Amino acid sequence: MNLILTVLISAIGSLLFYKLKVPAGAMVGAIIFSAVFNILTGMGCFPKLVRVAVQAIAGGFIGQRISLNDVREMKTTVKPSLQLFLGIVFFSFLTGIVIHAVSDVDITTALLSSVPGGMSDIAMISTDVGADPTQSTALQLVRYLIAILVLPQAATWICSRFDRKKIGQKPVTPLSHEKPQEKPKKACTRKNALITLLIAAVSGTAGRLSGFPAGAIVFSLFAVAAYNIRYSRAYLPKRLRLLAQNCAGTVIGTGISMHDIQHFHELLVPVILVTINCILMNYVLGLLIYKTNPLDLSTSLFASVPAGLSDMALISLELGGDASKVMVLQLVRYICVMAFMPVMIKVFSSAFPF
Repeated sequence: MNLILTVLISAIGSLLFYKLKVPAGAMVGAIIFSAVFNILTGMGCFPKLVRVAVQAIAGGFIGQRISLNDVREMKTTVKPSLQLFLGIVFFSFLTGIVIHAVSDVDITTALLSSVPGGMSDIAMISTDVGADPTQSTALQLVRYLIAILVLPQAATWICSRFDRKKIGQKPVTPLSHEKPQEKPKKACTRKNALITLLIAAVSGTAGRLSGFPAGAIVFSLFAVAAYNIRYSRAYLPKRLRLLAQNCAGTVIGTGISMHDIQHFHELLVPVILVTINCILMNYVLGLLIYKTNPLDLSTSLFASVPAGLSDMALISLELGGDASKVMVLQLVRYICVMAFMPVMIKVFSSAFPF
């Protein structure tokens, strides 16, 4: 009965926040509603083994976005991509160490909270690397809101003052008058969905058994990406992603107790530091890419915003910048963060404080 009530309340929260178009609403709603239910009644429960399936599905969704054209385009963006990844590593580790030094947040959680990955994806791998899922999710939500609601508008204002010839122009690439490429309708079949889901499940299970940090999501990501690059048929329906986000949010929400709420005020300083990190990461890396590569200022800034790649590609179409290059650079950032940062954080945390 406790499980049924938890699932029902979590589903209501997910649906409500999704309909309200809250960022990552399906997950945020599940976290809030299941957490409140658990805090008030102590009856919240949800099988944590579901996390492996959720991670495999999340990796599949990332992998299905990677096509042969993306791989070819990456060759022309090697230098800015490398700058972006190395800059992310530097700012994430610097901020994480500072957060740990000035607060009671443990080093693993502090590092993971500073990483500009997907909020739901970071939450899914938090336990795998030994981080606190509640704290990391809260700090990732702050980062995501800053990245989506503030940084694109600020980038537009900066470009209007310092790059007047570029801002407002439509991108000159073939994607300039289109939305980011979507999956062809012929690929969106039940058969392709089942094949993709099977690949994600098998590779995700193998990743989990391998002991590799965040192995389920990393193995699934590369397996589905390889399948899509070869056949262009990888497909997972959007509803499955919403279900995965709901499950991930419920796992996190049912792990929140009154004791956690009483100590939430301890995150005030980390929230400020994560905000500063998000802003500096965007502008420092954006200006570096702009100064050292043949990319205009708007493209460089939008490519450096630590938000979702599809979100930033759509925003760049509206506000300026080369949407295709923005999407490729965001894709490289996301892959590198999800594939390498969990391992780096786990190794660093195990050796800290050296």
